[in-house]
Amino acid sequence: MHARQTPCCRSPSPKPFSRPISPLDGCAAPAALGRSVPGGTHASGEVRTLHGTRLLRPRRACCGSCDATHVLLPARVVPRRRDSADVIGTALLANAHGEGHRRIAARLDRPADTVRGWLRAFKGRADAITSCAYAWARTLDNTWLPARAQGSPVADAVNALGDATRLVRLRLRMRATAWELAVLLTGGLLHGEVRRP
Repeated sequence: MHARQTPCCRSPSPKPFSRPISPLDGCAAPAALGRSVPGGTHASGEVRTLHGTRLLRPRRACCGSCDATHVLLPARVVPRRRDSADVIGTALLANAHGEGHRRIAARLDRPADTVRGWLRAFKGRADAITSCAYAWARTLDNTWLPARAQGSPVADAVNALGDATRLVRLRLRMRATAWELAVLLTGGLLHGEVRRP
């Protein structure tokens, strides 16, 4: 067997997905994925939301370009994080308004170190996220103008994401939440390569 092939990718009767794979599935190469892995799921886990926890059992799909399997995450999940996009987004928004990590952690009932890690990861990508969000906004509306700089890279990135996700919802008629769209547009919000239009 080739080192990069997995037995599931050579299955004689792959089951097609019940719906087309889209970028909202969170895969790095959604266009290349063409078939599901029979019985293919990743380890179950819990995702903490603003209103409790949800069980997550992500599916796998075979990649047509690299013969590997990829875990398909819904957009409400931030890769490598136990908390949902809405929870992390709430923390980012509060930080953009000047709140510190301890106050945010207390309000969200999360450890302060966890919240500080989200804020540091986002701050490290803030310029790339702002640039990405500007590109999406200009593509969707050529009359769009960016808001005035707020003096903070995090605040500028959050404002730019807000504009971009609002335009995606209006122009493309997507019903995902703003933070789910932010995960999609940024390639993972806190990690990953930003997705340009």
